[in-house]
Order: sequence, then C-alpha cells, then structure tokens
Amino acid sequence: MASAASPIPLVPGVDGHPNRPRFSVMLPTYEPGEQLRRALQSVLSQAPAPEEMQIAVVDDGSRHTDVVELVRSIDPHGRIDVYVDGSHLGIAGNWNRAVGLACGHLVHLLHQDDQVLPGFYTRMEQAFLQAPLIGMAFCRSSIIDSDDHLIKINSRQRLWPGVLSDWLPKIATRQRIQTPSVVVARTTYEILGGYRMDLCQTLDWEMWVRIAARFPVWYEPRPLAVFRRHAASESARLLTAGGVWPDLVHAIRINAESLPANQRLALTDRSAHWYAKSALREVAKRVAQRDLSAARATLAHARDLLALIGNSRQRSGAEQRAAVLERRLKVLAPAT
Repeated sequence: MASAASPIPLVPGVDGHPNRPRFSVMLPTYEPGEQLRRALQSVLSQAPAPEEMQIAVVDDGSRHTDVVELVRSIDPHGRIDVYVDGSHLGIAGNWNRAVGLACGHLVHLLHQDDQVLPGFYTRMEQAFLQAPLIGMAFCRSSIIDSDDHLIKINSRQRLWPGVLSDWLPKIATRQRIQTPSVVVARTTYEILGGYRMDLCQTLDWEMWVRIAARFPVWYEPRPLAVFRRHAASESARLLTAGGVWPDLVHAIRINAESLPANQRLALTDRSAHWYAKSALREVAKRVAQRDLSAARATLAHARDLLALIGNSRQRSGAEQRAAVLERRLKVLAPAT
C-alpha cells in the first residue's frame, strides 16, 4: 500500500469493477464472539441486494475462533464475504486492509461488537446524494455497556441534517465521533490515504480531522449507530495500560499539520488543554483507588500534554491541579 517509511498507507483506486456497489460494509474482526452475530444481523436487516451493498468480514489473524464457521452460522447462504489470510496486522493495518478490499463507492467500517439501527444506510445515502462533494457523513451514536445498558447518547451537533459549518475547529479540539457512525466516500480515502500506522487509540480521530480539513462533512442528528464500551475492548485495555495518553500527544501534534496556519496554535492549545484535564481526572481517580503507580505514570503523560499548550494563562490552572496531585502522591508514597 505504501512505502515502509510512510505512516499513511496509500489507498489505490478500484479496478476491474464496472458495476460497483453503492456501499461496502466492512467488519474488521479479531477473535470475534457472539456480538458479531448482532452486528451482522443489524446490517442484513436493512441491506439492499448484493449488487448495491458489499458486506464483508475481514479477520486479523484470529487463532482461537473459526471466523468462517461463525459467519456461516449467521449467514448460511453466503451473502457475506469472509477474508481470512492468517496475518495479524493490528487495528490500523486491518482497517486499511478492509478499506483496500472495499469496492463500493461508500465505505462503512463496523466494529465486531457494534451495531447500526434501521434507517442508517438510507440516511447516509441521502447525505451523499444531497451533498455529493462531502468527504464523509456521520450520525449520533448511542453508547452502551457490555450488558446493553445505555450509558449515553453523544452530544447533538445540530438539530437538522446537513453539512456542518465550522466543523474543523470542533473535531480538531477533541474526538466527538464513534467509528460505527461514519460512512466515508472511497474517493476520500484514495485522496487522503488510509489510517495512520503510528497511532493506535486515536487513529480514527486523526482521520476525521484530516477529512474535515479537506472536505465538507455531513451530519445526521438521529442516533442510528450503537457503540459498545466495555472492559474487554482495546480502548479500555489501552487506558488501563496507559497507552492512550502518549498516543493522544502524538495525535495532537499530527492534527496540527492538518490545520490552517492561522488556527493551528489556538486549536492545538485547546485540544491539549482538554485532554490534559482529562488525564488529570484519571490521575485523581487512580489516587482515590490507591493505584499510585498508574497515577504517577498518567501524571507524567498529563505534563506532556500541558507542554503542548503555548498559552501560559490557559496552561496555568491545569498546572496548579497537577502540582496538587503530585504533592498528594508524595504524601501517600514518600520517596525512600
């Protein structure tokens, strides 16, 4: 797809498909369980004919799950394509593999444990028909836990469907979109490239910023996608291991390259400040739990975020909070 030195893989155009489908619904998987059944059923229940929608499961080298057997138990008639080649590429690599295998004009990446609700594809198609120059469209998401209990519905960006105004500053400040709620024109990937290989937790956020810097973006205010948040997810694992914070620092620096020069410093400050406060809240939580090793590590990452803030007035309040937490840590675990 790209040279080994490039963190952004190229996405080649689609050749040899004279009658391309409108949609490609691609499900990247790794050791999927029964939640994959619900994800696929949510697509099949509203899927048009195969010539209008490609549906494919793209496995990332699962060792303990027979993905073909699982998919065929859900779809015995072979409506769903299954790609299994045994290689494990990781999140970014498998997402890019899925995009490369997509032959439709519009690409939807759906996680193995997420779902879409009735009307999702109809509304997304209407977006691209009404505004053919958009790079992507997305809707609100319902966020649920591992037991299907609603945690929240994410914030509404506007009251009615349409192209968002002043979207780049909002998405550049912080992540506001769940991946299952997004449909991207395949030509957008072909122009901008795929998901960065040097990011893990924030690869989708960086992509949304990259797209917003280049194309109009459509918003559907109806919550038509369901995102599952649970302790076994990769996001939860990275947060527990502390991997999310250095990834955020890296993403904020990368995002700055996509921003107009006259907004770059202010938006970088705003983004770093937002996530530094989030890191400090995590430090306080770890301190309350007496998980002092994790608290110290997260505090160090919070300081890395604070270092990205050029506006001293904006930085000072968070620095004071960091100093309070550092003193608290010293009291609880004084140096020997």
